[in-house]
Order: sequence, then C-alpha cells, then structure tokens
Amino acid sequence: MCSNDRTFAPALTQAYRDRGFDVVAGVDAFETDPASFDLIHFHWPEELVGWGANVRDPDRTAALLAKLDRLRGSTVLVATIHNLIPHNTEALDGPEAAYFAAFYERMDLIGHYSAYSRERYAQVYPSLDPDKQIVQPLNSYAHLKPLAGGRAAARQALGLADAPGPVFALCGALRTIDELELVQSAWRGFNRQDARLLLATQPSWKGVGSVRAFIGRVVNRVWRNGPRIVRLPDRPDDATLVQIMEAVDALLIPRLGYHLNSGLIPLALTFGTGVIAPDSGPNREIVPLPTNELYTPGDAPDFARAMERQAAKSESAVRAANLAYLAEHMGWDRILDLLWPHVVAAGRAKGLAAFG
Repeated sequence: MCSNDRTFAPALTQAYRDRGFDVVAGVDAFETDPASFDLIHFHWPEELVGWGANVRDPDRTAALLAKLDRLRGSTVLVATIHNLIPHNTEALDGPEAAYFAAFYERMDLIGHYSAYSRERYAQVYPSLDPDKQIVQPLNSYAHLKPLAGGRAAARQALGLADAPGPVFALCGALRTIDELELVQSAWRGFNRQDARLLLATQPSWKGVGSVRAFIGRVVNRVWRNGPRIVRLPDRPDDATLVQIMEAVDALLIPRLGYHLNSGLIPLALTFGTGVIAPDSGPNREIVPLPTNELYTPGDAPDFARAMERQAAKSESAVRAANLAYLAEHMGWDRILDLLWPHVVAAGRAKGLAAFG
C-alpha cells in the first residue's frame, strides 16, 4: 500500500489483511525493496516524487518512471484515482499533468470512485487504456468506527448537549478563499438563531492579494466569533473527528470546482451523518438522495436552502438510511471484491507465480 496516508489507508490495509495477505503500508518499502512485492497499490503519484513543485523536477519523475518500468514485469501495479492533476497545481497542460499521464500509463489497473472520474480521465488523458480502468465503490473509514461513543456522548464532549436546533459542521481543507466566503454567505442566509456550526478548519490565504487577504481575515475573525459558531481545532485528531461526525446533523461541503471526489463524503457516510454538497462532478452519483442534499455550485442562497431542507428531516432517519447505504454499497471489502479478479488476470498475463 504505497502511501504514507493515515486517513483511509488503515481501512484498506485491514481489508487486504482480512483476505490473508501480508501488507506493508508506506512509501519507504517502495523506495528500498519494491521488487519483493507481488502487488503494489498506489494512491497519489505526486507523493512518490515530492509534493508540490517537486513534480516538475524532470530528473525525479524520470527516475520514478524508470523504476516502474523495471517493476512492470514482476509486479502487478494498481492505482486508485483521487485527483485529476497533482495537488497544488492548476494547469491541465503542464509538466505535472504530463507526469500523471506517464505514471498511469504504466499501471495494470486503475480504479475510479465514479463514472464522472473515469470520463474526465478519458478527456484529459486519452492515452490511458480504457480496458484497464474500472469504476469502484466508494471507500469508508471503517478503522475509525471503534472510536464512536454515540451521539449523546459526542454532543456532551463538544458542548452541544443542550443545542436547541440543527447542528452542522465544516471541516477538512478549504481550498480557496471563495469556498470560505461561500459558506459565510450561506450561513448568514440560513438565519436560524438556534442553529450551530462546528468549525474545524482554517482557510489558506496563499496566493490572495494583500488587500483582499487583510479584509478577509478581519471578516473571518468576526464571523468565527459569532454566537452561532462553535470553534474546534483546525486539525482535529481522529477521536474529535468522530465526535464531530456523530454530533452533527450534516456535514457542509463548499467545493466550487469539479473535483473528482471528496474524502469528506465517505467520512460522513461512515457514521451515517448527513451530507450537503454541491451538485457537481461525481456528487450526484455518490451522495445518496433524497436522504442528503445537493445545492447549485457557488450559489449561497441555494446552499442555505439546502441547509433548511436538511434541517427539516429526521436526524435519526437520515443516519439510519445513510448507514444502510454504507452497508450495502461502500467499503474497501467491496472495492477489493471488484478489483481482485482484474488483479489476478493481470498477474497471470505476466506469468507471475503468485497469481496461479
């Protein structure tokens, strides 16, 4: 499991182990002794050459691609798609996207979380073999379930035991200041004085002009100190994250762009928590409706109306329906059920003894 990720990686690692496989998680083993593995499961190609601008280093990317070429004859290479281009990049025609294309061309199997993701890759990376790409179920964060203590305990711990009205949460990375301003505007439009918003995130002001950044920080400071806001650590630990998911009625997702997927959606659904997400990208596919809500992307009044609709639903009914959806459709066990026949076929095509 070639990633140092500590969010969903434990659930994937456990799913492999439940099938009787020896699993090593992390990038170190790939860097030191990759030929000893029958299967390598990749996630973020940019992690292997250095996050950010290092992806543009032609020597590093060339060395990594050469290593993959050496491994292709003795190892099955699988990749799960998370994003269209490397993190912290924007252009679809730059060296970062070229690296992504070259990386995925060397994979034996590519898993997408949605048909939308597969369609976008076909548009941006037409050189990739469509027969090696499949649409897999949504993952879950099953490894966090043992931390759950129930809704009442979570609300008590977060100071919400006596919360009179609906409670929403905003957590995870805010990619742009526009996303922050969208939430602020929508929250002002959702003018219920009994509502509460758990805030467990901070915006990044990187790349924002000095005047806008100054004004934005002032506005944000005032907003965060409002009476309907409950501030939590910007990077909550796993236990606090689980408490948030159990305590709130719905998780707010203020994405503006057409992202391929959001880790926040399976995180919420793992605990049955309601989801309010933009009606863009894969969300109509992966957000169960009508249990949860979608809103017009970038439209703050419609975002506020989605909060109103979600607040009118029975929290217990939403949670029960989402957990039923989770049990039937999601999780790494179901993902591996789909992936494994393709993995075996690729291994046998290469004549690898491990695959019979």
